[in-house]
Amino acid sequence: MRRNFIGEKDLSRKAGSFNLAMAVVKSGNKGSIEKSAYAIRTLAGFIKEEFDLKNLAKLEREHMATFAEHLREKVNAGEIALANAANIVSCLNTVFNHFGRDDLKLSAKEEGLSRGPKYDNKDKSVSAVVHDKFLNYLNDKLNQTGDSRFQALKLSVQLQRELGLRFKESTLFDGAKLNKSNQTITIVNGTKGGQARQVPVTEKALNLIKQIQEFRKENNYTRSLIPDNMNFKIWQTFAYHTVTNFNNEYGEQFHYHGERHHYAQERYKELTGVEPPAKIGLSKEEYLNYAASKLNISINETVELIKEARLIVSEELGHHRLEITNSYLGR
Repeated sequence: MRRNFIGEKDLSRKAGSFNLAMAVVKSGNKGSIEKSAYAIRTLAGFIKEEFDLKNLAKLEREHMATFAEHLREKVNAGEIALANAANIVSCLNTVFNHFGRDDLKLSAKEEGLSRGPKYDNKDKSVSAVVHDKFLNYLNDKLNQTGDSRFQALKLSVQLQRELGLRFKESTLFDGAKLNKSNQTITIVNGTKGGQARQVPVTEKALNLIKQIQEFRKENNYTRSLIPDNMNFKIWQTFAYHTVTNFNNEYGEQFHYHGERHHYAQERYKELTGVEPPAKIGLSKEEYLNYAASKLNISINETVELIKEARLIVSEELGHHRLEITNSYLGR
């Protein structure tokens, strides 16, 4: 990287963002500079608020994956236009190119933020092989250091995969009780806007919750899966550094959000009886024909089945709009 991202100015403010934008936009075009400055402020403000990072030089891939999710949610909530989100991604990629940080670039198309065809049906879930590899890495770190944080992080990752929890939700998890009437648990801590939601639980998930309860008791984690002497932002830094070290050491591209993608895809398959488009890679029309043939039902019945399944998955992920599932399932 040629220079410190932040320089002497706060990039969440106009002066700092404009100074950096003028250095990055070689053409000197005023409109391009303004767009770049806006994109820089948007990212810097989000990173400062979410992660307490005041220096963008400390950005890691996981931060950008979380930022992409943030943009998707704002688009789907109607808070910003898709074109606006696409411009932000494009401008930030130019900034990262200027500093030689290709690792931080986002693909607007892959993230569902493209102004053209919005989804390319790319599977962004964490495979079973990579998932197990990361858990083994955490086990090795625990054995080498005796640091219980690696065990806590392992349990958090398993929660993300088994229950479709966001990273924050999984780390703030305190061991929810089973709603016996419908075999669900209620997720409250760390949810977007504090909106509680119910998610179904399997026997495997119940066993995991029991493990978490035992772990917390044995290691005196009185609040959640975060050590009592750490706040969420410090814990998040530890978790993000850990996954960065893993990816660098093993040449992988593991990211926490990919565990939620896995949950969404498995749940969709459970509800419909077929793999989602992201797993198969067919066009929308081809996929409908494939699913109808495999399920031996009409196209209209297939459309209704898929719509109902997507709505269920959306709610279980903590969303309330059907379109957000395209990012997880393809379309």
